[in-house]
Amino acid sequence: MEVLQDFFVLLGRVCISGTFLWGAYEKFKNYNATMSYMKSRNIPKVNIVLPVSLALKVLGGLLIFFGWHAHIGAFLLLIVMVPAVTRLHAFWDRVGNDKEIEKAIFMKEVAVIGGILLLLALGAGHYGLGGGG
Repeated sequence: MEVLQDFFVLLGRVCISGTFLWGAYEKFKNYNATMSYMKSRNIPKVNIVLPVSLALKVLGGLLIFFGWHAHIGAFLLLIVMVPAVTRLHAFWDRVGNDKEIEKAIFMKEVAVIGGILLLLALGAGHYGLGGGG
């Protein structure tokens, strides 16, 4: 049963890290559009926040993917996620259909945060460079 559990942890790590690595790639590829979107959501110091958040997403995503110091990678992703979800998807400030869309995105992001918290609590499993850390 432990083999199956470790396989599911590995699969979860790949899903979570893949989401962040792909998202960072897309944001980097569309850097100017991402910067404009963040400015439209009144994110302060976007010229600093965007590159730092991209670096944290890439580093955190890679650490989780490889299972090497995955707890540090998870913490780095939390540093990005918690402020981002409250600033970029503040559904409580919206009305109508926009509110429902933002609420759905907000709840999805909360679920991802839950997965990251599980990685912090339970570790990376045995299939990783960190040997379960």
